[in-house]
Amino acid sequence: MTSLIKKKYFITLLILFLNSTYSYGEEKLSDGDLLIEGDSLENNLDRKLKASGNAILKKSGKTINADLIEYDQVSDEVYAIGDVSIEDGGSKLTGSSLELSIKEGVGIIPNASFSSSMKNSNSLFNNTLRGKAEVLFLEGGDKKRLQNASITTCKSGQDDWFIKASEIEINDSSKTVNAKDAKLEFKGIPILYSPIVNFSFNNERKSGFLSPSLGTTSRSGFESSLPYYFNLSPTSDATLTPRYFGKRGAQIQGEYRYLNESYSGANNLEYLPSDKASDKDNRFYAKLHHQQKITKDLNGGFRIEKVSDDNYFSDMSSLISATSTVNLPQEAYLNYSTDKLYVNLIAQRYQNLTTTSSPYERLPSLTISHSDEYENSKGASRYETDMSMSLTKFARNHNFIASASQFNTTGTRFVANPSISMPFEADYGYVKPKLTMNIRKYELEGGKINSKSMTIPTISLDSGIYLDKKLELGGKNFTQTLEPRIFYSYTPYKNQEMLPMFDTALTDLNLESLFIENQFVGGDRVMDSNQFTIAATTRFIDDSGYEKLNATLAQRFYISDRKVLEESQYLNSVVKSDSSDLFLTVTAYLNKALKIDSELQYNPDEGSTNRATFGTSYTPQPGKLIDVSYRLVRNPTDSNNDIKQINLAGQWPLGGGWSTIGRYNYDIKQSSAVESLGGFEYDGGCWASRIVVNRLSLATTDKPNYTLFMQIELGGLGSLGASNNDNLIDVLNRNVPGSSFSSGIPDQYRLCSCR
Repeated sequence: MTSLIKKKYFITLLILFLNSTYSYGEEKLSDGDLLIEGDSLENNLDRKLKASGNAILKKSGKTINADLIEYDQVSDEVYAIGDVSIEDGGSKLTGSSLELSIKEGVGIIPNASFSSSMKNSNSLFNNTLRGKAEVLFLEGGDKKRLQNASITTCKSGQDDWFIKASEIEINDSSKTVNAKDAKLEFKGIPILYSPIVNFSFNNERKSGFLSPSLGTTSRSGFESSLPYYFNLSPTSDATLTPRYFGKRGAQIQGEYRYLNESYSGANNLEYLPSDKASDKDNRFYAKLHHQQKITKDLNGGFRIEKVSDDNYFSDMSSLISATSTVNLPQEAYLNYSTDKLYVNLIAQRYQNLTTTSSPYERLPSLTISHSDEYENSKGASRYETDMSMSLTKFARNHNFIASASQFNTTGTRFVANPSISMPFEADYGYVKPKLTMNIRKYELEGGKINSKSMTIPTISLDSGIYLDKKLELGGKNFTQTLEPRIFYSYTPYKNQEMLPMFDTALTDLNLESLFIENQFVGGDRVMDSNQFTIAATTRFIDDSGYEKLNATLAQRFYISDRKVLEESQYLNSVVKSDSSDLFLTVTAYLNKALKIDSELQYNPDEGSTNRATFGTSYTPQPGKLIDVSYRLVRNPTDSNNDIKQINLAGQWPLGGGWSTIGRYNYDIKQSSAVESLGGFEYDGGCWASRIVVNRLSLATTDKPNYTLFMQIELGGLGSLGASNNDNLIDVLNRNVPGSSFSSGIPDQYRLCSCR
C-alpha cells in the first residue's frame, strides 16, 4: 500500500534509524540519523522514501541535492536524478544522476564534475582540485575513479591548464592522484604526455618521474634532464637523473639518501663519459656523507668528496655554492658530547682545486673542550673555567702547489688554552676578570727546529655599564640606553718565529674581534699585547619595545708595540700602529618597512676610510622589496686590489599579474660586474611562469657563466623547466634575500591575473 502526501508548504521528515524515534532540529543529527526534505514525500511500505522537487537528503556527513531522491532504508542506498550534487566535507560532486550506497561509500555519477579542498592555504595555488569526467565512480574511503576525465587546481571559470587522462584515481584522504594515458594541456596546447602519472598534493613520497627540467648556460649550452624518483622504503629513497648538455653530451646523475634513528646519509654521483666541449673523458663528481649515532653522547661519520678535474664545478654548475668551491673535504670523524664536555677526533685531507687552498692535512687531530661553573658555599660569587686542547698531526698536502719553503715543515702540535674567570654581574653592569694560559708543544720534521715548548699567560678584564633614560622625540616616548664597555688584555712576548704556520693567520679587526685577547686565528701564534678597547652602544626603544636606532662606536689602543709582528711575514703589515681603526655601526628603522644600515672603519692617523658599508632596504609587504648598498674594502698592500662595489637588488610587481626581480653587483675599481640577475614572473592565479638570467663570475676561470632559467609552476602539480627548482630558489635567495615566488605570497598581497 502506498501513502501519498501532498502539501503546498515545505515538508520535513526526520527519521532516526537507531531507535525509531523522531527528532526535529538539524543540529541534533548524528552519523546514523537521516534528514530528507522535498516539495513532496512518499513512503513506500515503510521501506523506501521518495522526495521530489528541491529534494535534499542528509546522512553520515553527506548532503545530497537533486530533483528526485529515492532512499532505501533497508539497504541504505540512494538513487537521485536531475541536477544532482553531493557534498561531503570539503568535497563537492555534481552530475546527471547518482547511485550510492551510503554505508559502503560506493556509487556512480555519470557526466560528473567535482571539486575538493586540498589544504588550508592563504594562496590560490594548490588549495582546490576540480575537474570533470564522463563517469565518476565512488569507491569508498574517500577514493574516486574517473573515466575520460580532466583535472586542474585552477578555480572555477579559469581553465588555463588541465591534466586529461583516460582514467584518473583520486584519494582525498592521502591527497594523491594517479592517472593513465595522461597529457598535460596548457592554454589548450598539449605540452607533456605520460602513460602513467602519479603525484600528491601533500608532499607524500611516491616513486615515479619528477618534472623534467630545461635550461641553458653559456659554458654548457642547452640543458635538459628527466629525474626518476625511487621511494625505496619509509627511511630511504633514490633519484636517477639523465642529463643532457648541448655542448658537452650526456651525463648521468644519481642520489641515494637514507635516514634512521641511529644513522643517516646522502650519496651523490655525477658522471660524464665524454665531454665534447673540453675533449676530456670520464669527468665525475662523487660525494659520500654518513652520520652514525653510536650512543646517546657518541656519534661519528665520514664526508668524502672528489671531482675528476679542477674545472668541473665551473663547467657543470650554475650555483655559486658549487662554482666557488676551491677544496673538497675527505674526512672521517668521531664526536663525544655532553653538557660540559666535547671531544672530537678527525682525520682530514682535501682535494685542492686552486693554489690558494690549504697546504696541510690533519692526519689526525684530537680536540677536547670542557667548561664548568662553580659557586661558593654562599652562592654569592661564581667561577667559570674553560679548557680547550688539541693534538694534531700535520702532513703535507701533496695536491698543493707552492714553492715556498715554509710549507715543507710537518709534524705534531699540542695546544692547550685553560682559563679561569670570575664574573661579577648586576642589573647595572658587569666586570669579568680572566686568566688564560697559552700552552704549545711541537715535534717537527723539515723545519728550523725539531722540538719546541712554551707557555704564555694572558690576563684580561671585560667590563660594562647599563644606563638608560626616558625622553620624548617628535611627540613620541622613547627609552635611550647608553652601554659603555672597556676591555683590557695583557700577554707578554715570546719569540715564535721558528714555529711553522700550519693553520694560523691574522684575523681582521671588527666589532667582535676587538674584544678578544689573541688577534691570531689558529694555534701557531700568540699575539703579545698590552691593549685596551673602549666602546659605547646606544639604543632608542619606543613604548612598544621596538628598537628604532642602534649605534656602536669602538676603538682599540695599544700601550706597547707588538713584537710578534716584527716577523718578516708581517713587515708590511698596517696593524702596527698605536691604535686600531675607529669602528662605527648604525642601524636605523625609520618604520617597519624601511631600514638603514651603515658600518664605517676609519683610520684617524691617515685620515682614510679602510672599510665602509652603507645600505638601505625597503620591504613594505611580501613580494615588494628594494635593497641598495655600497661596499668599500681597501687592500693594505696593493690599492689595485681595493674593493669598491655597489649592489642593487629588488623585487616589485608591475601590475596585470607581472612582477620583476633583479640584482646588479658592480665593482667600481675593476669596472666589471661581479654578478647580475634579471627576470620576470607572471602570476596567472593557479599557475605562474618565470624567466631569469644570471651572470656569475667563477673561481677557477676568468670567463663568467651565463645561466638562463625558464619555469612554469602549476599549482599543486609542481614546476616544469628551470634546470632545477632548488637551483633557481638558491639563486634568487642569494641574490635577492627575502624575495618570494608568487605561489608563496598571501593572496591579499598578490596582484595576479586571477579571474
